[in-house]
Amino acid sequence: MSFPETILKIENIDFSYNGNQKTLSNISFSVSRGELLGVVGPNGSGKTTLLKIVSGILKPNKGNVLLLNQNLNNLSIEKIAKFISVVPQDTWVTFSFKAKEVVFMGRLPYISRLKGETLEDYQISQKAMVKTQSLPLSEKNIQKISGGERQRVFISKALAQTPQLLLLDEFTSHLDLNYKYEMLNLLKKALKEEGLTIISVFHDLNLASIASHRLILLNEGEIEKIGTPQEVLNEENLQKVYGVKPILIDHPYLKVPQVIM
Repeated sequence: MSFPETILKIENIDFSYNGNQKTLSNISFSVSRGELLGVVGPNGSGKTTLLKIVSGILKPNKGNVLLLNQNLNNLSIEKIAKFISVVPQDTWVTFSFKAKEVVFMGRLPYISRLKGETLEDYQISQKAMVKTQSLPLSEKNIQKISGGERQRVFISKALAQTPQLLLLDEFTSHLDLNYKYEMLNLLKKALKEEGLTIISVFHDLNLASIASHRLILLNEGEIEKIGTPQEVLNEENLQKVYGVKPILIDHPYLKVPQVIM
């Protein structure tokens, strides 16, 4: 499958925390509009760090992050927030907000200090909650709902931000099986109909294979392989990176690799 427009380009990224051993080394790839790029790899391979660099939370020691050919370092926080939204792995909230208030925070980059919020801002927020089936949670305390419910609220917040690039860090980790696949179908629809682009970290290799157009397999901070699920999830790559010999079968309908350990 080919995509028309490059949204994000990563050029020779190196990163280390506090000048210690490199967490990421020589990372280069690009992502196109309408594409879902999955990031997989063992714990400690640099997956979450890579998302933080793409979002601008961390700055690379070397290399460039280009959003529509603009260097991320030259963009204001407000402009980045209008372009990129993030669903973190940890969605705990310190204060007792209502779920609808958390979702509305996704509209903050668009609210003028002079004019304030608009009816459209509320409508976009509500529409995002309808999409994720979290509207019934609107009046509930974000601290008193389940982890899966909170994750759906945060996906709603990210969608309310109307991003071009959505970053997900193991977004299905707290979701029940039915919501896991409903969220996946929702995001696939947004890829196709709204031109959304997604980079998602996956712990579940089988879900990554089903969801992603391409995969990046990270190994000790470097890209071991990038390509289609069929190109990445093979016995040689998985044995090298995870240290175990997997059993691989094809999904009966989608014909993508599924891993049985």
